[in-house]
Amino acid sequence: MIVLLVSSIFGCNLNVDRAAIDVTNYQFNLEFNEEIHSINGKMKVDYFNKSETPLGEIRFNLYPNAFREQSQQSVISLSAYDKCYYNGVSYGNIEILRVYDKSELDLNFQICGVDENILSVVLQNKVQPETYTSFFIEFTVLIPNINHRFGYGENTVNLGNFFPIACVYENGKWIEIEYCSYGDPFYSEIANYLVEITYPKNYIIASTGKEAATSALGDKKISILDAKAVRDFAIVLSKKFQVATEKVNNTNVSYYYYDDEQFQNSLETGKKAIKTYSELFGRYPYEEMNVVQSNFVHGGMEYPCLVLISDSIQDYETYTHTILHEIAHQWWYGVVGNNQTDYAWLDEGLTEFSCALFFKQNPDYNITVEDLVQQANSSYQVFQAIYGNVLGKINTSINRSLGQFSTEPEYFNLVYVKGFLLLASVSDLIGEQKVINCLKNYYSTFAFKTATPEDFIGCFERISSRELENYFDTWLNGKIIEFN
Repeated sequence: MIVLLVSSIFGCNLNVDRAAIDVTNYQFNLEFNEEIHSINGKMKVDYFNKSETPLGEIRFNLYPNAFREQSQQSVISLSAYDKCYYNGVSYGNIEILRVYDKSELDLNFQICGVDENILSVVLQNKVQPETYTSFFIEFTVLIPNINHRFGYGENTVNLGNFFPIACVYENGKWIEIEYCSYGDPFYSEIANYLVEITYPKNYIIASTGKEAATSALGDKKISILDAKAVRDFAIVLSKKFQVATEKVNNTNVSYYYYDDEQFQNSLETGKKAIKTYSELFGRYPYEEMNVVQSNFVHGGMEYPCLVLISDSIQDYETYTHTILHEIAHQWWYGVVGNNQTDYAWLDEGLTEFSCALFFKQNPDYNITVEDLVQQANSSYQVFQAIYGNVLGKINTSINRSLGQFSTEPEYFNLVYVKGFLLLASVSDLIGEQKVINCLKNYYSTFAFKTATPEDFIGCFERISSRELENYFDTWLNGKIIEFN
């Protein structure tokens, strides 16, 4: 009985602790300069080689360089340009100052990639499979004045994807990511983060993981932020935050807001999301879930243990749906990872379907699965008709990388809308409960790992005892355009 009691109390943490073994560790010392909106940073990287290949270099994605003046990568579409650059055009970047090992020996490094978006660090000695190599990177980050996941606006400083993060080494090569004006042009693996950040004392901080300690130092604060077994790390700072926190299961759900008369309802939605998705798919494994209202050009953005919700959303029903969508990403992208650039439907379509399951489990929101399917089907038919008339013929396949979609509306309607309709169709074919069982198996099998479409479909075939590969393929690569 004692063993069962201990397991019930600490089981969720034990999973995280196990997942935190034999992964890359990042340790940061950061200082935020409010006057020029910059970050001075030093990071220690304990890189764990998960591959079977000895590696003589480690490559990192430098996402902030997409925001620099000379960048060839687009961070925002023309239709959202003025909303994003509300104060006129502004630029940001990351500059690597020095790379060195623990004996203070400088390591050779190069800024490369298609558009200065990659840092290559040459090691003194190759790191062997299943072993660590350690080194330090000193850098500065200039934060643009822009309503984006990386940028500062009138209410928040959003620090998403602001530091060098190791590229995924896969199939004998480094996966180097090019920024895209739509979608989530990111791909990373589970790692541990320990962050010390200094910032003005009149700011409140929200972050991935938990705030382990905060102390005062004159007119500044120093916070220690700790996150184990997460896929990325993000921070939001604001002078205006109010914070409401309540607990559900073993998780503190916190809502950071500055303009929400229905803040208690927003917090309640966050709590219900953690509870419902945990019951449907498997327990949320972390101690913190931070829902953060912010200056953001799009509706929302997911990071582990933290989601951005745009303060520009006009109606509260959409605001609520965005909270549910971004929290569902904690399961699909966060715990179960995927290559978001090549297979965006695998987390976005599944996240939209998860929202539909949420509404069925919570009828007090007065939104039915049938209504969502009808709306999605109508939306897709309109997209098909308009684009068909304009272009004559359109590519309706979902299985494409971000850069292969011709426009943002095409990306949205195929990845989100058609991706959702695909899973609604599978649910109609094999039954909703079997789909939920398949998702439970998918979650438990690939928790803290990276899954592929083949892995996803394999779980459905195995649990449903049905051959579904051709059915999925018809939706992903074929011509299906409606769901009845």
